[in-house]
Formats: sequence, structure tokens, C-alpha cells
Amino acid sequence: MPKKGSAKNKEVPTRERYSPPPPPSWPPLAPVIPSEDLTVETILPTQIFTIPKFFTATLCKTYLNFASQSLDLTTTPGNPKRGEAVRVNDRISIYDLGFAERLWNETGLKDLVAREAGEDGRQELWGGEVVGLSPNIRVYRYSKGQFFDKHYDDTASFSVGDPQVRVQTTWTLLIYLTGKSDGVRGGETVVVTEDAGVGKWVLRSDLIVRR
Repeated sequence: MPKKGSAKNKEVPTRERYSPPPPPSWPPLAPVIPSEDLTVETILPTQIFTIPKFFTATLCKTYLNFASQSLDLTTTPGNPKRGEAVRVNDRISIYDLGFAERLWNETGLKDLVAREAGEDGRQELWGGEVVGLSPNIRVYRYSKGQFFDKHYDDTASFSVGDPQVRVQTTWTLLIYLTGKSDGVRGGETVVVTEDAGVGKWVLRSDLIVRR
């Protein structure tokens, strides 16, 4: 009991910690092409590479059905903050370290990145010692008329793993789930969807390197 005349103890309200929703139950990453059969094609040296058939047609369809039926995408506002590019699309961001590890280890990507550019040039090409993919998984859908204006992807720094390792993102990984066979022409910012109307669907993560 406090002494007479002294200030009484005050209750300080505590803020509830934010608990992100549990990640979804992603479909199996199968079937996939063996890592030794995957190839890297250069579109713009040190800037843009493609991996043909990284996801098989069956796997693309599986993930497209899953995303369209199970994920709650939100349409981005068309009034960006100062200095940001205009983006109008439907998207969701999911923090899922487990799925990032699966995407890295079960698709052949880890082996492909490891053998690209050789031992001497690998760190220079990828921006450091690659340790995996960012757990910040994003899914995008671009319907007819939606777009993302000219922009650069930011670099993010954070810690992952146990024990914690400080990492940063260097390369953006975009996995296109739809293409010409779905009525979508290429991967342009402005997408044409003439028949199926499914739009352009993209699964995204980023390469992360040890800082």
C-alpha cells in the first residue's frame, strides 16, 4: 500500500501484439522439371534472366486454381504516395518462411543459382552469397486495364533463420502462372486478355544474400 500523500500506481495500458494470420496450405510443388534440365536465358545481361518452364503447365494450373479460389486479394489504390509509381492490381502479401524454403529447395532453383556464373563470378552476379528466398511471398493478378507504372524494386534488409542471419534482397523472382495459352500476351505491364479473361497471375519472391 503506498504511503499517504504519495502518488498512486497507475495502470499503463498495454498494446496487443499483432499476430499475422497463419499462412495458407500451399499446394505441393509437383510436378517439376529436374534441376539439371533447367536453363537460364539472358534477356539483358546482369539485369533480366528467364528460366523457361520453371513451373510446368500442370503446376501453373494448380497454383492458379489455388490462388483464385483460396487467396483473398486486395485491389491496390490508384493514388500512390509521393515518389511511388502508380499501381492498380489485385495482390496479397504473405509472410511464409516455410514456403520460401520449399520454393528454393524443391523446384531446382537452388541448384540452378549455384551453378550459374561459376565459382568466381557467382557472388558478383547475384550480389553476394545467396542463402535462399525472401519469406515475403506475394501473389499478383493483373486484369484487363490494370497496370504497374515504371518503377524499381526496392532492396529490403532483415534477419531470417535460427540462429538469425542478416540478409538483404538483390534479385526479384517472378513466376508467371498464366501466359499465351490463357489469353494473356507476354508479361507486359499492360495486359491483353481477349478470350479466357483470367488476367496475368504472378507468384513473387526475391533472392536473399548474406550481408
